[in-house]
Amino acid sequence: MQPNIQNDQEEIVKFQPKGLLTIPRKFRRLLGFEERGLARIKAEKGRIIIEPVRTLPYSVRTYTDSEIKEFLALDKKETKELKKKGIV
Repeated sequence: MQPNIQNDQEEIVKFQPKGLLTIPRKFRRLLGFEERGLARIKAEKGRIIIEPVRTLPYSVRTYTDSEIKEFLALDKKETKELKKKGIV
């Protein structure tokens, strides 16, 4: 759940060489930014939006389109069989 920041919370920050800037600690803590964590940055309607990115502590497998189709076909077949047996 995203914490609610009041509109009156603001600070002026200075850009350092190479575009670096420091997000004040109160904002990092309030919004859940972790030390050495990742952030997503995007430009939207003339503003910069920076959001913390949550990562999983384990790797996630990527499936090909054919593997997904095969899984969905198997799932459909098994669901039909379970319905016939009155399990689902």
